[in-house]
Order: sequence, then C-alpha cells, then structure tokens
Amino acid sequence: MRAARRARSLRCECLQIFTRNPRGWRARPLPEDEIAGFRALLDRHDIHPLVIHASYLINLASPDRALREQSLRAMVEDMARGALLGARFVVMHPGHHMGAGTAAGLRVLARSLRSLLAGAPDGVDLLLENTAGRGTELGGEWEEFARLLDLLAGDGRVGVCFDTCHAHAAGHRLDSPRWVGRTLNEFKAALGLDRLCLIHLNDCQGAPGARRDLHAHIGRGTIGDRGLGAMLRRRELRDLSAILETPMPRPGDDRRNLAQARKLAGRPAPSGPTSRPLARTSPARLSKAAPRTRTRRR
Repeated sequence: MRAARRARSLRCECLQIFTRNPRGWRARPLPEDEIAGFRALLDRHDIHPLVIHASYLINLASPDRALREQSLRAMVEDMARGALLGARFVVMHPGHHMGAGTAAGLRVLARSLRSLLAGAPDGVDLLLENTAGRGTELGGEWEEFARLLDLLAGDGRVGVCFDTCHAHAAGHRLDSPRWVGRTLNEFKAALGLDRLCLIHLNDCQGAPGARRDLHAHIGRGTIGDRGLGAMLRRRELRDLSAILETPMPRPGDDRRNLAQARKLAGRPAPSGPTSRPLARTSPARLSKAAPRTRTRRR
C-alpha cells in the first residue's frame, strides 16, 4: 500500500514495483486485504498500468539446470502475483548464457519461456528488458530479441521493455534526435514497434557502447535532455508508459526527475486524480518506479 500512496503523492500515472526483494528468492504470501486495498487505491487515482519487475536473480537462459528451474518457479510465481494485483506486465531481464554462447543461451531461454507461458495467467504479458550487453548477458542487441521471438513462434504475449540507459550503454545511441530516430528505426527493422510495450526512462552515466549499466538522473548523463526529450516526443511512442528508475540518494530526487521528464515531454504534472491527459495528446505517461515494497502488488 505504501508504494501506491507514494505514487499518488508524486502524481504518478503508472507504477512499477517489486513484489519481493529484487535480490532474493523468497516472497511472502499476498494477504487478500492488501491486494484489495492496493488495487482500489490505484483504481481510485487512475494509476495504470501497474508493472511488476521480476527478481534480478532470475536467469532463464542459464545452462545450470538447478538455477534455471529455481528461476522458472520464481517467474511463475511473479506472473501469478501480477494477476492477483491487476498488473498489465511483468518485466524480466533475458539472463546470461554463462559462457555457453548467445545462440545456446537463446535456445535455453526460449524453452524456459515456453514452459512459463504455457501456464501464464490471462491478461498479464511478459516483457523482456533490453540490457547493456555486458559479458555473457543476453539482450544487448535487437537481433537477439528477434531470434528469440522466432524460437517462440512470434508469441503475442511477449514484448520488449526499452530501457534508455541500457540501450545507450549497449551502443544504440540516444543522445540526439537523429540518434533516437536511427535507434528506433533499427528496433523497428528487427522487431516491429508493436513489440515495444514500455519504456524505462533513465539517463546513462557511461559513454555509448561502454556496456556499463549505470543509471543517471534525467538530463545529467550522456544521453542528456536532447536525447531523452526526443524520445519522449516521438509520435510513435506517445501511447507508451514511461517508468523512471533513476538514482535516489537524496530526498526530492524523484520529484526533480519526474518534473524534468514532464518538462521534456512538454506537459505539466497531472493536478488531480482525473486529470491524466489523453493518450493521443500525451507523448508518454510517467512514473517513478517504486523500490522494494511490502504491499506486493499492473
């Protein structure tokens, strides 16, 4: 419930949460009263979609059978918890091939995802988040997602969460309107924009192509205001929700980042529970991702 109240206080229009410790496996059951109260608060203030981010420990591409099976159990649980909480998406990282090679990692990941999706609840889609592509990490190149989707026979329940920091760090530059256009064209050529379902809006501390997953405050990294502003104003992305995962070392950082993102998007913060702009006039709906929360719960 705390995450929902915080989202409301920040005038968020959508919300991302963890339903467990993001660096742990255990998750306590979701009490029915917490589920009902959380969903009611989000509905009352029109905070949608709700997004669940899966644990960072999950690796469905691992050649280690024990780790892969533990990861699959956690994802099955997160998909089920997402359905209980009314989530629209569950976001996960593609994982690491652990030295087996990209092709082998993608095949293992595809087998894992087929098992996951076979019993997935209706109404909750799975989003794979692009990565900085460091080491044995999968998901740094758009072509890897395309190959994975081929292995999944184009399953319509699988989409992509586009993280701006990760893309820039992987070499898909976003630091000017021209580079934003080029990167989106490359994404479109590989996957089609219909697969792009959500944006993680973060600036990047490292140089483009440095493969370093280091998030920065909006406008204070190597993408900068020009790049992030261009991203937020792209006509083809205007119906997508944008989640901020910016650093929070000081009180007020969330408000400053949200205010700057809204400025770059060309619109003010919503002033009340019914004032959310129409999608056709809004480049993106904005939220600050909540950190780990005890309320477990689009």
